[in-house]
Amino acid sequence: MPATLQAFIAIFLVGALLRSSRLLGKLHAERLAFVVFSISLPATILVSLDRVVFAPTAWKLPLAACLVTLSMLLCSWPVTRLLHLPRATRGGFLVGTGCINSVYFAYPVVLATLGDKGLAQAILFDLGQTTLTLTVIYGLAVWHGAKSATARSAMLRFVSSPPLWALCLSLLLTLLELHLPGWLHDALTPIHLTTTPLASLVLGLSISFSAVRRTWALALLGVGMRMVGGLLLGFAVAYGLDLAGMERVIVILVSAMPSAVTAVIFATDTGLDEDLVTSIVALSICIGVAWLPWLPQLVFLLPG
Repeated sequence: MPATLQAFIAIFLVGALLRSSRLLGKLHAERLAFVVFSISLPATILVSLDRVVFAPTAWKLPLAACLVTLSMLLCSWPVTRLLHLPRATRGGFLVGTGCINSVYFAYPVVLATLGDKGLAQAILFDLGQTTLTLTVIYGLAVWHGAKSATARSAMLRFVSSPPLWALCLSLLLTLLELHLPGWLHDALTPIHLTTTPLASLVLGLSISFSAVRRTWALALLGVGMRMVGGLLLGFAVAYGLDLAGMERVIVILVSAMPSAVTAVIFATDTGLDEDLVTSIVALSICIGVAWLPWLPQLVFLLPG
């Protein structure tokens, strides 16, 4: 296993230990996540996409993300109806299975195994995923939640997202065949390098074992749909769009990633079943960390 992945797992375990020992808690995870989301992640996007040449089929990556996410929601919806879940729990299940953990899991994993080129492809995939997360999935959270929210507040959250602005700037520079000035690239690089360790720590601090004990059965079903179902949907979409090479690898791998910490934020914001969502996120992260040692071999086998 690459040293970068070993460091990722080690920092994750340290974060989980700090959370379980109550030295640090949910509030610390949220504050650190804000730093990653607002500062280090935009730097990562700008540095990773700088001087990257995209294939003519690059547009298929955000489309693939939309197809995977919408298909997952369509699969999860009848499950919640069949189980006769309460409204807030139903919404939590949909949000937990629909959100893909790109920022705090897929990005560092892809960066560690596939380098900047792979990360650039993952960011493009996340363009489609993020758009649906902040519109369709957040809308479902509002619809099922106990707290009120407005379409205006959701739209403001979307358009004010620092990663979104960083992505738009990077794509504009690419379209104009321009690059970041050398001094800016050099200044952003150290900030970019903090994304993986800080994201690993956020994941560890987000684990809540008490919530897992209360909701483990339904949470395991959600994890199975998010990761196993996501893997199968990733295969189907990748082959349906006739993707090959790195693009196919990214679609399949990222589709099978754990549930996003964003799901917990949505649950808290809208009044969904926060314990269930936290459990889905926590269990999926633990399972994701467990299969990280086999990720390089999987990456090697996928292209062809």
